Amino acid sequence: MLKKILIAFATLVGLLLVIGFALPSKFRVERSTIIQAPPEVIYGHVANLERWQEWGPWSAKKYPGSNWMYGGPQVGVGAVHSWSGGSVGNGTLSLTQADPKTGVVYDMSVEHGRYLLHGSISFAPEGQGTRVTWVDEGDVGASPLAHYLVLLIRSRLGRYLEEGLANLGKQVEASFSPLVAEPEPAPAPVPVEQAEAPAQPSAPAPAAPPPAEGAQAGAPTVEGSPVTGSPAGPPAEVAHVPDAGEVVPPVALPPAPEGEVAPASPGTTAPTGEPTPAEASPTVPASTPAPAPASSEGQAASPT
Repeated sequence: MLKKILIAFATLVGLLLVIGFALPSKFRVERSTIIQAPPEVIYGHVANLERWQEWGPWSAKKYPGSNWMYGGPQVGVGAVHSWSGGSVGNGTLSLTQADPKTGVVYDMSVEHGRYLLHGSISFAPEGQGTRVTWVDEGDVGASPLAHYLVLLIRSRLGRYLEEGLANLGKQVEASFSPLVAEPEPAPAPVPVEQAEAPAQPSAPAPAAPPPAEGAQAGAPTVEGSPVTGSPAGPPAEVAHVPDAGEVVPPVALPPAPEGEVAPASPGTTAPTGEPTPAEASPTVPASTPAPAPASSEGQAASPT
C-alpha cells in the first residue's frame, strides 16, 4: 500500500516537473490608461521616485512596518529607491532612462537579485490627453517549479499596475485642473429689436409739360434764392420812385364822366419818405387850350 502511494506521488511530481518545464519562465504584464494632462506634467509625478508613495501600489502607508529609502538624484536618471521589511519583502528600483516626452525606464531587483524585472512607464499623446502605459517584464529562472509563479505574477502584478495608474491619473488631473483655462461665460443674449420696414421709394414727380409755343419762359433760378425749382412768372415791372426834390411831371388823364370825380394824377403823389399834408389834396390841372390864330389886324384873341 505504501509502495503504491510513493509511486503515485512520484508520478505526480514528475508530471508537475514536466508541465513546469513546458511553462514559460518569462512574463510580461502591461496596463494602460488615458490621463487628461500633457506628458510633461505626468513626468513630474513619475520621474521623482519619492512621489511614488503618493500614487504607487506599494507604499509605507499600505505596508506598515516596511522601510523605504531613496538615493541618487531626486528626479531623472540615477534616482534609486529601496524597500525592506514586512510583507513587502525587499528590493531595489533605479531609473535608467527618463524623458519628459516619452516617460521613464527602470530596472528592479527583488529578493536580493533572485528575480530581476525590467519596467517602463511610457507616454503617448492621444486626443486631448496622454496614454500612459505601464509595463513590467522579467524572468523567474530555470526552475520548473518557479515557472508556476508566472501565472500568479501575471494576475497579481496586473492588479497592482491598474491600481497605480488609476491613482496616478487622479493625482495628476487634480493638480493640473487649476492650470486649465476656464471657458469664458457665454455672453448674455442681446434683445433683438424689430427692424423697421424700409421706406417705400416715393414716386418721381411728373415732369413739367413743355411751355406752350409763344409762352414766355420762366425766369432762371438764381443761386441763393429762397425758392428754387419753381417756375417764375413774367418779370414784374419795377415802379420808379422819384428822389427827393425831383419834379414829377403831371400825367394827363382822360376827362371823367359827368358826375364822377376825376382820379388823382400819379404825378401829384408825394415822393416816398416825405409826409403828405392832411389838408393838401391832389389837384388836377385843367387842360390849357391851344392859342387862337392871330387875326389879320394883328390883334390877339382873347382868352376863353
